[in-house]
Amino acid sequence: MAEPPRIVVSPEYALVDVARDIRIDGFPAYAFVTVTANMQMCGAPWRSRAVFIAGHDGSLDLSRDCPVSGSYAEPSAMGLVWSMVCCDMDRVVFPPDRTEPLVIDIEATDGRHTATARLVQEFLAEGVTHRAVREQAGGMTLSGELYTPAGPGPHPLVIYMNGSSGGVNAPRAALFAARGYQCLALAIFNYDGRPKYLNDMPLEYFEQALRWARAELAPRDGFVALSGISRGGETSLLVAAHYPELVSAVIAYVPSPVMHGVVSAGSPGTGRNAQVWTKAGEPLPHLWQDNASADWEAAYASEPPYRQTHAFLSATRDSAAFERARIPIERYPGPVMLISASDDGFWPSTAYSEIVMRQRLAHGQPTFHHVCMGAGHHVHYPYLPATLISKPHAMSGLLLDAGGTPSANAAGNEGSYLAVLDFLRRESSAA
Repeated sequence: MAEPPRIVVSPEYALVDVARDIRIDGFPAYAFVTVTANMQMCGAPWRSRAVFIAGHDGSLDLSRDCPVSGSYAEPSAMGLVWSMVCCDMDRVVFPPDRTEPLVIDIEATDGRHTATARLVQEFLAEGVTHRAVREQAGGMTLSGELYTPAGPGPHPLVIYMNGSSGGVNAPRAALFAARGYQCLALAIFNYDGRPKYLNDMPLEYFEQALRWARAELAPRDGFVALSGISRGGETSLLVAAHYPELVSAVIAYVPSPVMHGVVSAGSPGTGRNAQVWTKAGEPLPHLWQDNASADWEAAYASEPPYRQTHAFLSATRDSAAFERARIPIERYPGPVMLISASDDGFWPSTAYSEIVMRQRLAHGQPTFHHVCMGAGHHVHYPYLPATLISKPHAMSGLLLDAGGTPSANAAGNEGSYLAVLDFLRRESSAA
């Protein structure tokens, strides 16, 4: 009697950044096999579906075999995962804001025979510990979540900051810890102990955070990498430029080379161009002030989802305003890694990163630029769903177009993640 069909996932349990080997066998030769994947992530259901033709021996290897229809269109070991679509946009939270494992149920059927399996993506490696950070420093409340690797240490440190949605990214911090780096997911705003909005944010907050982290967390060889995404990428470059002696390396995801106003993250009624950055109580100039070319309607003239990049490009055409607002990143002599997305719908992160790159190379400073070709603004770690191109902004509620395609976003997530780990390994070893 023939063996029933089966799905073999290897490994079944592993960190989210680990690719899986998914093989299916036991179906009739050349049968059409429909493979589906389902999971709950942050309270919302996600699903993918792909149809394959079984081989002459009734088997499928998802890293080798191309779907004939469905959610994705190329051989991909993790295609079932990155092509998953959210089935309840009213409840979507993305990227994940919690470190509970993601449990993915896989089913394969030809209409007569069915096989099932489970794939579990974990964020917390064995031995990684977590503690909430709520510290008073310099008259301000430092707020964040600290993840520490297993083992006695000392461990190099990464400080990671979110973008214009605020809060913290605990799963990303946990993954850094899984790979040997203690990581402080530092809250800027919209989090416990921090202001609700981004208005009038003092750079001294980040100075205090860096000094506290160096003193209290005792990073190995004094290595402290500053990292963030979007507005967090802008923040990383800005803080490194103003406090270069406290920063060992910078990893800026889809960053800006200039300071901006609050855009979508300001207090109601203050407008998109309200002040963000201050130092010693004085406002720092941003791009939208006294800008003769800036045109927000370039982003919002069409029907949603809105592609904000058009507005940001308009503002760059006033070269005097741009230079006033430019982050003087050449003041920071250490290594910088830039990760950009060439189809970024939020702001032109590849062009922005090239401006940083050229400025620093002109000063002979070590700078690296990893471009996620064809990808959109949401650059994350690998093997998450990569289909959420448009979603309401967490603060403003505006439906925004982040850009990219699912396959390009998935490739960008994987490639940039590996490049960042390589950069951190190299720079922390040289410290």
